[in-house]
Amino acid sequence: MQATLEPPKDPTQPYKWNFALDAFMSESYDFGDDSLNAIYQKAKANQWDVNTDLDWSCELNADNPLGMPDGTLLIYGTDVWNKLDAKGRAEVRHHSQGWTMSQVLHGEQAALICASKLAVAEESLSARLCAAGQIMDEARHIEAFGRLVNDKLPIRYPMSQSLKSLLGDTITSKELDITNLGMQVLVEGIALSLFQSIVAYTQDPFIRDMVTRIQRDEARHFAIGRITLCRVYQDMTATERKEREEFVAEGAHTLHEHLCADDIWEPMGLSKKECGHLVRNSPVTSSMRRSIFRRLVPTIREMGLLSPRVQRVFEQLQVMDYAAMPLPA
Repeated sequence: MQATLEPPKDPTQPYKWNFALDAFMSESYDFGDDSLNAIYQKAKANQWDVNTDLDWSCELNADNPLGMPDGTLLIYGTDVWNKLDAKGRAEVRHHSQGWTMSQVLHGEQAALICASKLAVAEESLSARLCAAGQIMDEARHIEAFGRLVNDKLPIRYPMSQSLKSLLGDTITSKELDITNLGMQVLVEGIALSLFQSIVAYTQDPFIRDMVTRIQRDEARHFAIGRITLCRVYQDMTATERKEREEFVAEGAHTLHEHLCADDIWEPMGLSKKECGHLVRNSPVTSSMRRSIFRRLVPTIREMGLLSPRVQRVFEQLQVMDYAAMPLPA
């Protein structure tokens, strides 16, 4: 995957993503798309305020800010983990949780860009209204995760190279449906499963409250992408569909590698090679990474993009069995 990305000369300056698109404006104000209109109405009804609806006065556990069980850490139970003292294990939690929330924050900013693009370029008025609602959601998520990373977590990380690659291709694609597919389905699908795990396992009420609220917003975004793209891909030619299947195959592999969190080991003084090997060969860790794909795989099946090429990738990632499952509610 190669994105058009102009890197900043100064690391404190933002990246510049280059893309062009056509803007649509309707003269017919037809709100007849019941499925998307229902999501838009739900988005209006479920708005919340980061400042007033979350209790920012709370103090998180200094050794385990997200309140997650150690069994969710990538090297838990390995010889490397077993040799660490209490201080070393707290450091692993700090780096793992700081990296995870930093990547989520980067993803939320990319989602804001993608939603803005969809709000301009979708031909359907209902789809543009949904995208406009999502823009506010994503702004709120950036505010919430930004405050969490800046004020509550001891460590933050830049974008992983894997995530940067996928986001670049997603944002800069000249095909609007690929922007929709990359963000609303691939990235949001993985994020939704991650948030579901945090809500299920965290022992911290503040973290559970914040992520539960964000998860509800993200479920709407995922539904918008699924509804819109199922329609689009019904009418595509085999050649056009093949390009989307290749994008899914590469994107899924990229996200699977991203979840290995290779960036966190060397800053802790651990071997990147050894820890990377442990992460990729641990049955427990593989099971955790596998579970993150439980929403994505049946959605790809529903869209008609589960080609032999995509199936081979899902089999390599050991997630193909999810294709037989119904879509999560």
